Amino acid sequence: MLEAAKLQKIKQEPHIWSSVIRSLRAPLKENDIDADQLMAEVGISKHDVDLTNGEIPLKGWMNFMEKAAVNAGNPLLGVDLARTAGPETLGAVGFLFLSSPTIHEAFLNMCHYMNLLQGVTNAHLVIDDYETAWVYQIMHVDELKCIQDVEFSLTLTKRMIKIFAEDKIDVLSVNFRHSPQMDRREYEKRIKVPVHFNQEVNSVVIPTQHLNMTGKILDSSLAPILKAYLDEEQASFNKIKTLSDQVRYVLYGQRIPLPITAKKVARHVGLSEASLYRKLKSEGVRFSDLLEERNFGLAKEYLSTSDMTVTQVAHIIGFADSSSFCRAFTRWSGGITPSEFPKSENSGL
Repeated sequence: MLEAAKLQKIKQEPHIWSSVIRSLRAPLKENDIDADQLMAEVGISKHDVDLTNGEIPLKGWMNFMEKAAVNAGNPLLGVDLARTAGPETLGAVGFLFLSSPTIHEAFLNMCHYMNLLQGVTNAHLVIDDYETAWVYQIMHVDELKCIQDVEFSLTLTKRMIKIFAEDKIDVLSVNFRHSPQMDRREYEKRIKVPVHFNQEVNSVVIPTQHLNMTGKILDSSLAPILKAYLDEEQASFNKIKTLSDQVRYVLYGQRIPLPITAKKVARHVGLSEASLYRKLKSEGVRFSDLLEERNFGLAKEYLSTSDMTVTQVAHIIGFADSSSFCRAFTRWSGGITPSEFPKSENSGL
């Protein structure tokens, strides 16, 4: 169970399991990066990293990865690190993925426990008759740059899929919301599947017909043991989740058809619309503020990391037209228009 101090720490800011950095120390050294020195530079405690069940601030992890890529002179460092990473990087969640009976269950397990592994992160499946997409979304946290994390996470997921069934599952594509940091061919040379940029979501796509593919690496009898452990952690984590936390998770999960309304969100969290408003008010939060927080956060991410036009961004977020989006963005930003925003990104907005 999570002790009181740990619960309070989670309340203050989102965290990520320290196993992620711990597993990367050796490969980072091969890239001439002193992980411990870099951790100190970005404010990550070596003591927290060395704890078996330790956690580190998500902001610290994001900054660590971005700075590591700069120091290594390698814009694709996240991709390269993930190419040799294994389940230990994801701790119990990684081993549960590989011990799940089918790849479908592996995905569902990863989606269910992702927010426990890495705070303010949403993962879910989108399934149709032909393709299944595992969608990865970091919910907006001010001032976080997350390109290296996203490229690391999606490349690692692709690798985990291949490990799961000894390369017998086809990965159709890996898709990023941001624009490429190098020529697309460099990505495909490393990831070894088609790679697409400026997409609506970050995702890894496989054929739906492969969902029942069974695992080849770990005994599936391990799965219930790992789930019991993770369920205990999840239960403790859920005790401190506010309704506003739950609403944010739904808003960023992109599971609700546009336009997003309070009624749709209330139904998703199992409340009436009136109860949603009342409970949020008791937390000192308004639904309209959460929705604007979501829209502004996504807009800034799309505008600063992708090559999408203002009209495309407006459509993806849920605005009927670009003019209403521009008026809203200018209000949120204190006078900066969407077309001006990428130029002002480094000014601290």
